[in-house]
Amino acid sequence: MKKVSINLLTNVVLLLAGIILIMFHHVPDVLLWGCRVMGAMFMLPAVVYLIMVAVRHADARTSADYMGVLPAVGGLCFGLVMMIKAHLFDEILQMLMGMLLIVLGLFHIVYLSLSRGALSIKGWYYLCPVVVALCGVLSLTVAPLRENVSTVVLITGICLLLFNFTSLQEYLAERRVRRAITQPSQSVVPQPVAEDDTINVE
Repeated sequence: MKKVSINLLTNVVLLLAGIILIMFHHVPDVLLWGCRVMGAMFMLPAVVYLIMVAVRHADARTSADYMGVLPAVGGLCFGLVMMIKAHLFDEILQMLMGMLLIVLGLFHIVYLSLSRGALSIKGWYYLCPVVVALCGVLSLTVAPLRENVSTVVLITGICLLLFNFTSLQEYLAERRVRRAITQPSQSVVPQPVAEDDTINVE
C-alpha cells in the first residue's frame, strides 16, 4: 500500500508539472519555473519516503528500506538546490528535460515488456512511451528544436501527460489481473440434499 502511495504521488506531481509546463510554455522565464517544478518533483517523493521510513518501527524496516534512503536523500538535496538556485540550471534545463523524457519513456517500455505476459499487455500500450522517449531524443539532437525553448517546454509538458496516461493503463491492467485472481470464476450454491423416502430393509 505504501509503495502504491509513492507511485501515486509521483504520478500526480508529474501530471501537475505537465499541466504547468503546457500552460506557461510561452512565459519568458519558463525555464526558471521549470527548474522549480522539477525540483519539487525530486523533493516530494523523497520527503514522503524518508518520513515513511522514519516513522516505521525499527523491527519492521527491511534492507530495501535502508538502501532507498541514500537515493531519497540525494533526490531531496538535488531538488532543493534546483528550487533555490534555479538560475544555475537554466542553461542545462533543456538537456535535463530531454534526458528525463528518455528515462520516463524507457521505464514504461521496459516495464510493459516485462509484464507483457502477466498483464496481457496490448501492442498499442507501447505507443505513448515510445513517443515520450522519441521526443526526448529529438529535443537533445535536433538543433532547430533545441533552440526553440518554448516548443521544447510544450513538448515536455505533453509528454508528462502521456507518461501519466501510460501509468493509468498499467494500473487498470494490474487491477484487472487482481480482480480475476480474487473473484471466483463461478459462484457455487450448495443444494439441499433431498431425503430419501425409501426404506432399505436388510
